[in-house]
Amino acid sequence: MKNIIFDLGGVVVEWNGEQVIDSFKGNPTLIMNIKNKGFFKDYWTQFDKGILGREELVNKVSVLTGISAKECDAFVEHVKRSLVPIPETEELIRLLSAQGYKLYCLSNMSLDFYEYLKTREVFNYFDGQIISAIEHMVKPDREIYELILKRYHLKPEESLFIDDLAANVKAAQALGINTVHFSDKQKGYKEIRERLGKKVSNFSS
Repeated sequence: MKNIIFDLGGVVVEWNGEQVIDSFKGNPTLIMNIKNKGFFKDYWTQFDKGILGREELVNKVSVLTGISAKECDAFVEHVKRSLVPIPETEELIRLLSAQGYKLYCLSNMSLDFYEYLKTREVFNYFDGQIISAIEHMVKPDREIYELILKRYHLKPEESLFIDDLAANVKAAQALGINTVHFSDKQKGYKEIRERLGKKVSNFSS
């Protein structure tokens, strides 16, 4: 294995949609509408794909829910601020970089959220980055996986893709990319150690 490709949300930074919604202290009616009206399935995908900017997203959600744009924007900001680092993954990334692996990220993420994250130290370790809103394509669509392979001249059989969503993992597997389904952190780290062997044997998480 020569190349390690990381998803961001749920792997490098914390992401749990249900927990994010439940931890919001704002308008409960807004939360009820977000849960019931396909907010993440429909509008958030367009946000991640770069079809909608933040202001457009907020205005559409305001119309959808009947809640003021100011309150809807407060929810989007709450989601952004929830993307806190996962220290164990950051440690793993530093170790893998020191061991000579080529590191990449492949993430469904809006421009607004990427701008918020990209100055963090961990991004200095990535040899390449594919962000959905920049490319106007999203996982699990085949084209975004083909893009990272082509742009950075990666061979699927030499690459390991780590993602928390089963659909994204399955799509990578269809192209012959090795995968770790990172739905549980400790199981995920254990599988990474098993895949990479002695080079990460001193990674204890």
